[in-house]
Amino acid sequence: MSKRWYDGYEKLAFYLEQLKGMEHQHRDKLIKAILEIIRAKAPHLMEDFLLEFPLDMQRRRWYDQDPYLWLMINGMRFGEDDLIKEVIDYFEKAQGVEQPS
Repeated sequence: MSKRWYDGYEKLAFYLEQLKGMEHQHRDKLIKAILEIIRAKAPHLMEDFLLEFPLDMQRRRWYDQDPYLWLMINGMRFGEDDLIKEVIDYFEKAQGVEQPS
């Protein structure tokens, strides 16, 4: 099994997996907040990878189905460790997100 880029960040991987089964309304609220963190911390990131959005419907991962979720995850992928830490901090404080044990 290939390793995903975020598997190197144990807490982040845990929180991202929580998004899979989360109610859409709550997930959308989290995604918007995290996109704001990315935009504030590293505004250039969105421009750097936007054209990489997968257009092939057969090759999509679970987060490719939602363009905002794809932006959020890939925005973090190209971000620095301080951005990842800020996103993890946000997840830790967000209500409705199970905490890792």
